Amino acid sequence: MMTIIYNEDISLSNANAIVNASNGCGYMGGQRCIDMRQRGVAESIQYVSRGAVEKLSKKVCKKHPFGLNPGSIFITAAPNMKTDYIIHAVTMRTPGSRAKLKTIKALIPQIIKVSEQRNFKQVAIPLLGTGTGGLSIEDVYKLFEDLLPDSFVEFLLYTSFKDEFYIDNYIEKKNEILKG
Repeated sequence: MMTIIYNEDISLSNANAIVNASNGCGYMGGQRCIDMRQRGVAESIQYVSRGAVEKLSKKVCKKHPFGLNPGSIFITAAPNMKTDYIIHAVTMRTPGSRAKLKTIKALIPQIIKVSEQRNFKQVAIPLLGTGTGGLSIEDVYKLFEDLLPDSFVEFLLYTSFKDEFYIDNYIEKKNEILKG
């Protein structure tokens, strides 16, 4: 099941877990994002957790000589946050890189699997790869719609106000096709 939540800060979610579109190095914005809130999911998590999640994330990634590959996931605790866990979905190898739609497509089933294995009731998830990663909002939304199954886990899709237009247009176009 997927519920869309418009224009709210995902880093303040009290879902069992929050998904972060991660890079393979574990970097989440550094000190600048602890000192002042910045745009982006990783940066917001960095701010709210006061840097604690980034420390955990970097520790996991340092175990791999070249960082984690795109398409990998790992989980950390979420100190200082309302949620218990962060599911880091590696969408790019290095900070600031571009994401690939095929990577998002590979990550979604892994996110579902780990969420079900841990018996999460709710998981907050952004439109992976549409910020720094540069992917189309509509393309990623379509993947979510196609790949998020009926599950006992409720996926809370957090999206900004500007994304609402694209998602609503996509849903409207799809409904017209189904009616026609």
